[in-house]
Amino acid sequence: MSTAPATARTAQELLDQVDAGWRRFRDAARHVGRAGMSGRTGGGWTFHDLFAHIAGWHDLTARRLAVLRATGSFPGPGDEDAVGIPAFANADEFNARLISSHRLVGPEALIDELDTTFRSLRSELVQLSDAQIHADDGRVLAVVAGNTFGHYEEHAAELGLA
Repeated sequence: MSTAPATARTAQELLDQVDAGWRRFRDAARHVGRAGMSGRTGGGWTFHDLFAHIAGWHDLTARRLAVLRATGSFPGPGDEDAVGIPAFANADEFNARLISSHRLVGPEALIDELDTTFRSLRSELVQLSDAQIHADDGRVLAVVAGNTFGHYEEHAAELGLA
């Protein structure tokens, strides 16, 4: 995923970074509009595919954070059973699955899903302690950054934000 630095020292700082990144990303998504969803990004995806991709990574991250809160253990690759999704070999396979599963999802429903998955992820984040965001030698912090503000930055040029 992203190489954006995860510099938060506290859970609140992480939440602030996530919120700021989301506002910027969501405003850009709003400008794509329904008619623009079939348009191609500079990366070759449709905007529809890009938003399905982001929503899927939001969902996966929220599920991982829920397991962390419930068990104290942060599931990673190979722990898909723990988060209730079918196993996948790598990020490319997961992305392909997300895009395929959303082919028939209409633009409004997809934007609703994008917003809902962000709210779920954010809901998990607000419940984390400072210690939890630094758990697993910083992997929790890195995954959250990589699947939120870092991920948005990774796709910024495609949305005209670069």
